[in-house]
Amino acid sequence: MEDTVTLVYILAISFVAALRESHPDLKDFDPIPRFVAKQTEYSFEAGELAVLKCEVENLGNKKVGWRKASARGPLTIGTMTFVQDSRVTVEHPPGTNKWNLIIKHVKPSDTGVYECQVSSSVRHLRYHVLLQVREADTKKKKDLDIVITGDPFVDKGEVIKLTCNATGREYPPEELDWFKNGNKMETNFAKKIYIRKMVSINSKTIISVLNIKKADLDDAGTYVCRTSDKQVTSKKVEVLNADTYNVRRVQEIVVCVTPWIPAVESSVGRCDVMDSCSGMFCWKM
Repeated sequence: MEDTVTLVYILAISFVAALRESHPDLKDFDPIPRFVAKQTEYSFEAGELAVLKCEVENLGNKKVGWRKASARGPLTIGTMTFVQDSRVTVEHPPGTNKWNLIIKHVKPSDTGVYECQVSSSVRHLRYHVLLQVREADTKKKKDLDIVITGDPFVDKGEVIKLTCNATGREYPPEELDWFKNGNKMETNFAKKIYIRKMVSINSKTIISVLNIKKADLDDAGTYVCRTSDKQVTSKKVEVLNADTYNVRRVQEIVVCVTPWIPAVESSVGRCDVMDSCSGMFCWKM
């Protein structure tokens, strides 16, 4: 029995050696990669975040790639992206077998069959999933909201403070920018322009506060707030020249009239003109 086991062991070693010799890429004799069964059909609404899942066991030192079946080139290989589309990335948490394809702000044109594949000189392993993208529901579009708050009238030398609050549909917009006269605004300490941003995952909002200290007349104009998902709004701000005051000047006009009314005798008394310039009369008893 022991001789039989020894013989099998020797034959196994010989087989592995021969396999390594004929296939240099199998020197480490890694097990064949295997896809873990996952969802194969996905449906998203336009504008949503699409996540196509792929999990591979026994990957070894091989690479996982994603491609759209109708396209020639790959979308991703490993964690690298090979298309000029910032919406496309790969989610690979360290230490896991997950290689999920992420498509942000998915479009109807993204509909199609996608391949998660592991390539080697021995064979190509493929895992196909179907992505369907439907048009956005007009009712849900109302969930999007963007508004600018702040004082539309500011005295010269005072602070212009505008707050832009934007809400996303499934998650907060990734970015929010300010524009004035078509030019993008950024924090500029020399010009006393300060921009700060805050994001709330729970409320799906991003907030940006624009402060311009010591406002000048040139700071008057229309300020535009725009998010990465193309929500846009604007607010006009007037800068008032506080050095000029509208002063109401009241002129006291005094008319002096020479009284011509003669003194009047009565049983009550006598009326005399006491002050001809003010035209005031009094009764003297």
